[in-house]
Amino acid sequence: MKTKNRIIPARGVNAATRLVAISLLWLICAAAWCEPAAGKRKIIIDQDGAGPAGTDQQSMLMLIQSPQTEVLGLTMVTGDQWLKEEVAHTLRMLELIGRTDIPVVAGAEYPLVRRQEDTELWEKQYGTVAWVGAWTPRFYHPHNQVGDMPEGKPTTKPLDEDAAHFLLRMVHKYPHDITIYEGGPMTNLALAISIDPEFAGLAKELVFMGGSINPKTDNPEFTSSPHREFNLWFDPEAAHIVLRAA
Repeated sequence: MKTKNRIIPARGVNAATRLVAISLLWLICAAAWCEPAAGKRKIIIDQDGAGPAGTDQQSMLMLIQSPQTEVLGLTMVTGDQWLKEEVAHTLRMLELIGRTDIPVVAGAEYPLVRRQEDTELWEKQYGTVAWVGAWTPRFYHPHNQVGDMPEGKPTTKPLDEDAAHFLLRMVHKYPHDITIYEGGPMTNLALAISIDPEFAGLAKELVFMGGSINPKTDNPEFTSSPHREFNLWFDPEAAHIVLRAA
């Protein structure tokens, strides 16, 4: 059954053009993945759901509203923002569109190994990085705080389960039938694999946004190196585990 698995990388782009890239990806995939006989495509979105109304949230909205997909859950991971505020923005987004039936599940609050202090030491040796997500100095606040929410605070709550175990539970419930869309760092996926090495083989496919070859952009994220894309750079150990999983 493992021959069914596919890994489809969606190469990283800057924040200003991510929505365009994701839109093009899913326009292409809508045609390529259409399987009328099999019904809607089951998807779990693993996302660093920064908000409000940013490209992270918009990418989730596209999949939620597609008539070809059934979103089983939204698993959150620290990346562009801290986990707690991403969960809050995502819950509120679902309230605003009337889709509170879709569970939101909190995941990893930190990368597997990397810490803010490590990144600061790395920058002293190799040069300043323009975008370090939740650690970006001009946006920084403690991990247990939620920033401004102009869209209003949510009244709903996340699922009482962690993202790694939710992912595992779903792939065991629907073996070889779930597409995982990874729009953020791969920490949650790496944790699921560490708990159950069969996780990767039980998923149907992985579509991820990460990495870059030669982006045509003036975004400072790629000024120092065109290959330093945030999602893979923020938790490289997790990416190493996921991209080498059986």
